This record gives sequence, C-alpha cells and structure tokens, in this order.
Amino acid sequence: MKRIGEYYRETVMSLPKKERELREFEHISDELTIERDLFGWQLYSDKKYIECRSEEEARYLRVFFSMGLNEIYVPKNDEYLKSILPELEKLKKRTDEIIDDYLYGILSRKKRAQIRHAVYMEITAQET
Repeated sequence: MKRIGEYYRETVMSLPKKERELREFEHISDELTIERDLFGWQLYSDKKYIECRSEEEARYLRVFFSMGLNEIYVPKNDEYLKSILPELEKLKKRTDEIIDDYLYGILSRKKRAQIRHAVYMEITAQET
C-alpha cells in the first residue's frame, strides 16, 4: 500500500510551483465539515472556516487537515485535482482503518490522539 506522503509527493509536489498553491488553516476541532453557500464552498472547523473554490478542493484539504497538517499544497488545475482525489481518499480511509486496528486496546482518548497524530506525521513527512 502506498503511503499518503508518497502519493502526495508524486501527484502534487512533482508539479511545477506555478501549478500548485499553498493553503493554510489553523483548525481546532477533530470534526471538519464541508458546506456550500451562495458564494462557494467552505471547510469548517467549529466556527473557523477556509474558502474553497470547489467541493473537490474542500475534500482534498479535509484529508490533510484532518491528519493535523496546517499547510498543504493544492493543485490549481481542478480537473487534475478531481482525478487524484479518489485515490487520496482511499489511502486515507485505509490508513485510518490500519491505525484504528492498532489503537483498539488503548483506552485513553488523549493517548490515542497523540499516537494517531505521530503516525500521521511520520507517513506524511514532506519537504514543502
């Protein structure tokens, strides 16, 4: 199984700098929700939100921000973003399942969150 960080480097970081943009978001909750309003899409964390140009961009950002990353590069081309998103979401789902299997016996929520965050940082180690 390919790691999320490896997939990210192959699909996004390999793009020329002019074809990707850096997005930053300091979120505070574990629950990230995507909502649409009259002006576009937003990714919410409690009352904070980040504007997104499409639902796909919001879903893409949710994958990385839910792992505890605060900044991530996003492809500017919407069609390209749409093409890489299903595999990224599949990798994230499978990663979560594997982590959950190993954290099953740990009862402390705080310890589980710390371990989950450490694992995410290890598998997404990136050069930005």
